[in-house]
Amino acid sequence: WWSKSSSTERHTTALAMASLLAVAFALPGTQTGSAVLTRRGAVGALVAAAAPVAVSADGANSKATVDKARAIYGSRVVRLASASPEAIIEDQNAITLFISGAYRAGPNGNTQDKAISKQLLALKKTALDGAKSGDAAKAQGALKEMIAIAKLTEQDGYDGNYNPKQRRNPGAPPTEAIVAQMGSEAYALYDRYDARSAGAPQKK
Repeated sequence: WWSKSSSTERHTTALAMASLLAVAFALPGTQTGSAVLTRRGAVGALVAAAAPVAVSADGANSKATVDKARAIYGSRVVRLASASPEAIIEDQNAITLFISGAYRAGPNGNTQDKAISKQLLALKKTALDGAKSGDAAKAQGALKEMIAIAKLTEQDGYDGNYNPKQRRNPGAPPTEAIVAQMGSEAYALYDRYDARSAGAPQKK
C-alpha cells in the first residue's frame, strides 16, 4: 500500500504515526487528566491511520496534472475499450485515476468538472458491472461512451510525452523538443537501436 499511495497520503500517515508514537511512549508522569492516551489506544489509532484508502489522484488539479492524467491514465482507458472483461477489472484503477486526476470535482471544483465527473463515474460503474458479469459488449460500450465524452486519445505512444520507455523524466521537456535536438539519433531516446530502420541490429 505504501508504495502505491500518493505523496500526500504518505506524508499525512507519517505525521500521524510520529505524533501517536510520541504520545504513546512518553515518560511516565508526564501525562495528566483527559490528555492521557493509553498505548493500546495509540496503537489502535495508528492502525486506523495506516489503513488502505480508496485509490484516487491527489486532487491538486492544474493544466499540467490534467494533461498528465489524460496522457497516462486516459490512454489506458482508451485501450480498455477493446479489452476483455478480465482486463477491464484488472485495470479499473486507471479509470478512477483518470477521472479524479482530469476533473476537479471536489468541494472546490467547478460546476462543469463536477457534472462530467458524475457522468464518467456512472459509466465506470456500468463498465465494471458489465465486466464482472462477463458482458464484454456492455463494458466496452460504456468505456467507449466515456472516451467520447472526455475526448480521449492514446497519448502515451512512441512520440507522446509520457511514454514509459523514454529515457528521461516523463513529461518535461516535450518529446518533440528533444527529438528535434537529437535529429537522426532520436531513436536513442527509446532504445539502443533504431527500430524504424530496416537494417537495425537485432537485440540479444
